[in-house]
Amino acid sequence: LIPAHEKDFETLGHVVLSLRRCCPEVRRILVVSQHPWQSPLAEECGVEWLDEASDIWPFRLADLLECSCTPGWLLQQLLKLHAPLLIEGLATNVLVCDADVAWLQHDGVRFLQSSQVADEMPCACAYMCTFKSEACPPIRSAVDLHRYDDFVPAVLPGLEKPLRRIETAVCHHMVLQQDVVQALFSEVEAASGGRAFWQVFCDAARATKGRASEYELYHAYVSKAFPNRVLSRPLTFAVAADIEAVLASPPAGVTFVVAHSHLRGLSAEELRDREGVINGDTQAEVVRRLVQGQPPELANLLASSGMF
Repeated sequence: LIPAHEKDFETLGHVVLSLRRCCPEVRRILVVSQHPWQSPLAEECGVEWLDEASDIWPFRLADLLECSCTPGWLLQQLLKLHAPLLIEGLATNVLVCDADVAWLQHDGVRFLQSSQVADEMPCACAYMCTFKSEACPPIRSAVDLHRYDDFVPAVLPGLEKPLRRIETAVCHHMVLQQDVVQALFSEVEAASGGRAFWQVFCDAARATKGRASEYELYHAYVSKAFPNRVLSRPLTFAVAADIEAVLASPPAGVTFVVAHSHLRGLSAEELRDREGVINGDTQAEVVRRLVQGQPPELANLLASSGMF
């Protein structure tokens, strides 16, 4: 499931094509947006469209005003979390994916592993991508390590991220399991005196000055309530402005690329602390950032200094 804004349509073709090429477990691909995505790739890749204003959703964009963040940003989070419960015919395991993520590993990226504990029925265990402080170069993505820490307990008192300030699950995709989402909704609504989950989510966003994250909330909940259903897997990924350049020459060992729309059109200098590889060779990334725009002799000097 991919919530998308019209600004994302520029990269959406790369996203759905990469899902078909690299992710063999993916069956249906649904794009949720205000307007249909008109592209030959939509038919070629079997993409279904669902209106973000459909009657199946218990909220509207207008309901998300004055939550201290962009309403559309909050909307796409709520669409992801509600989809496993409200969209008819979805599998019980739903990969939600940001509209600017393209997969690069053509030998196959899988998200599920069969698991059985004691006398319980076999169940699917979902791989969960996270990154820690030591795996993040000095780029702006590092703020995600702590930005949403207070949001999680604001939604469900007593729930905390597994590792506050040093780990984040904001990795632009996640497998949501239907029964886990249902349990999360039930606990949140019970703890709030019966308020709808989406209303509590918005209240928490407002209380934390718009610092809301569906990824952090789900990761914290499944890790605590269903620890046997999640497997940590810190995939190496790149944050880049030019998705086509990365697809044409993928960095070694990188599983996926995230090409944020707000990075397009920025200068090389502005991109210095915004682009980089996470869960990769952090030292090499530090050197790359230090020597960017500098003579090649500086790179050689740093490489031979023994500092990195």
